[in-house]
Amino acid sequence: MKLENDWVNPFTGWSADPEEAANTLTHGLGFLLSVIGAIAMTICVVRDGDSWRILGCLTFSASLVTVYAMSTLSHSCSASKPKRRFQALDQGFIYLLIVSTHTSFSLAFLRTPPWWIFLAIMWTIALLGFLSKILWAHRVDGIAVWIYVALGWMPVASVFSLVGAVSAIGLWWMLVGGLCYTVGTAFLIFDSRGRYFHAIWHLFVMAGSACHFFVILIFVAPLR
Repeated sequence: MKLENDWVNPFTGWSADPEEAANTLTHGLGFLLSVIGAIAMTICVVRDGDSWRILGCLTFSASLVTVYAMSTLSHSCSASKPKRRFQALDQGFIYLLIVSTHTSFSLAFLRTPPWWIFLAIMWTIALLGFLSKILWAHRVDGIAVWIYVALGWMPVASVFSLVGAVSAIGLWWMLVGGLCYTVGTAFLIFDSRGRYFHAIWHLFVMAGSACHFFVILIFVAPLR
């Protein structure tokens, strides 16, 4: 009966914890902005892009919206069982957002056999990470941040192949986005040692995803 009640009204009382309220509000805002951004990106890419760009942009947009949605739900939920489920979904979809970010560039500009293999390797790692969270709730309470960071920096290998398709400014903003995510992980790792550290991590995520979103919107969609 307790489990059933948890799922009937899992969001009661979240605001009693000010830190969880901050966590919910930050990524709740991120969710709203990502929905608006996804609509704008879809309009641009459907109007001007080819099928590869459409697939890449839709994959990225869907992953971005889903990550923010799952994060918001996990922090707004007070009942233990559904909260843990949303946490697993949040952590699992982070893998898909990482690989989807690179996928948008790969499908637009890197359609050669070596880069298909590289993309397949990234997706294999991401799907294994995703399934480990969704099916087995692997390390939900102790996130292996280094795996996210390593997967996120793998696309650096393609930088020289993107020169010409993406301007130097675009590549620099991709780097800034990656640094936002990476620096922000310090607040994630030590979030139990300081008040609102997790909310600060959320702000770094929002900054990183915003950088990547606008580069994809301008160079992949593309924005006209």
